[in-house]
Amino acid sequence: MKVKRKGTKAERDLLDKFWRLGIGAVRVAGSGASAHPSTDIIAGFRGRIAVIEVKVSSKEAVYIPPEEVRSINSLASVIGAEPWVAVKFTSERRGNFYMLKIDDARELKSGYLTIDLDLARSKGISVEEFARRIMA
Repeated sequence: MKVKRKGTKAERDLLDKFWRLGIGAVRVAGSGASAHPSTDIIAGFRGRIAVIEVKVSSKEAVYIPPEEVRSINSLASVIGAEPWVAVKFTSERRGNFYMLKIDDARELKSGYLTIDLDLARSKGISVEEFARRIMA
């Protein structure tokens, strides 16, 4: 499966999970192509909003470019949301996402943020736990 299609499928899968758990969510089409701050998914419950960047990898780490980090943080600031990253490692826990606050990612000297499998396991929470927290 091509990278873009794999990411789009993951976004749709996550969107479906949010709705099944009672969280309202929308996918932002063309999120990477806008000149304005953007993200992959905006999710919320009764005024609590999260902007979520979705990353999928067959390797043991994902990388978020500095411009995506600025974009998600800017959007979160403007709309009063929390910036999150949903990470899915296709080699691990197939079908499950790790949800991490963007501040939990490690910053590299290049300005990229990275989340590896160990960090995802130690700092990440399940989609179900994310839903419980946002609904609290």
